[in-house]
Amino acid sequence: MRYSKCVVCYEGVGWIGFGSNLVLSVLKLFVGALSGSHALVADGLYSAKDVVTSVIIIVGLKVSKKPLDQEHPFGHGKVEFLLALAISLVLLVVTGLLFYFSAGNLLEGNHNAPHLIALWTALLSVAINWFLHRYTHCVSTEINSPVVELLSKHHLADGFSSLAVAFGIVGAHYLGLPWLDTVVAMLESVHLIYLAGDIFWNAFRGLMDAAAPRKVIETIRKEALQVPGVMDVGEVRTRQVGQELWINLIIGVDPELTLVRAKAVAMRVEDTLVGAIPHVGDVGVQFRSHQESDVVFKKLREESSAALGLSLPKGGKP
Repeated sequence: MRYSKCVVCYEGVGWIGFGSNLVLSVLKLFVGALSGSHALVADGLYSAKDVVTSVIIIVGLKVSKKPLDQEHPFGHGKVEFLLALAISLVLLVVTGLLFYFSAGNLLEGNHNAPHLIALWTALLSVAINWFLHRYTHCVSTEINSPVVELLSKHHLADGFSSLAVAFGIVGAHYLGLPWLDTVVAMLESVHLIYLAGDIFWNAFRGLMDAAAPRKVIETIRKEALQVPGVMDVGEVRTRQVGQELWINLIIGVDPELTLVRAKAVAMRVEDTLVGAIPHVGDVGVQFRSHQESDVVFKKLREESSAALGLSLPKGGKP
């Protein structure tokens, strides 16, 4: 089973990200300061941010794996959304400072082309971040972890950031544009603002129990209707709890079924959804009479009440 095998990668992805980003961050900050590349210093902040993300993944993994208890009947999965929210807020503050200092350097007008050692450092960072992005994206897809997906996006952003640094250094040296390095640093800060906003919004939606995408809900309805004995699907409720999707829905069954058989249909729906929908944490299925049968029963009750000289309350239910 792929999911169980991917758990091994998930347990190590935080440490791999921590080690690689720590080395990259120290390397880029040191070489950036030594070579005079503002863009490489900014790129070093990208990696420093990912060091914090990796630490949060390590901590979040231990917390989110705790079993359900009376105080946390839905588990501890939302800790990942809380951690992602904290990352986004820190990222916004760091990005603001980065943009401020980059703009100040640009306005001063004293620009020198960085040393070419910064170029080779940036290219090395591109290669490492591309590999880390592919690795973490695979893990996040199989495990459905919002924090690991966040780390994957960060690695991809870091790779593009380092690539932009490389172009800026080439332009500064060979196109006679020494100010291009500082401009790249400002563009990196703008991209970080966008990334932080996206992280904040996704974490906020998770904490507010936003529903699954419409396509997923349509798939849930479709799979439930294919189960023998299901005549219609009523309300479908979903919520994302960390890595897992929790589902609650109401199905319509033949009113002549016994409670045991109706319950058996509901259990078959649960099994079907667990197999068809990725990363399902819990499925709750309730059953009721088929909607068209409700109309027939309502008419029969009205006729019986009229024959007995009784009146039904508003809504047609006695």
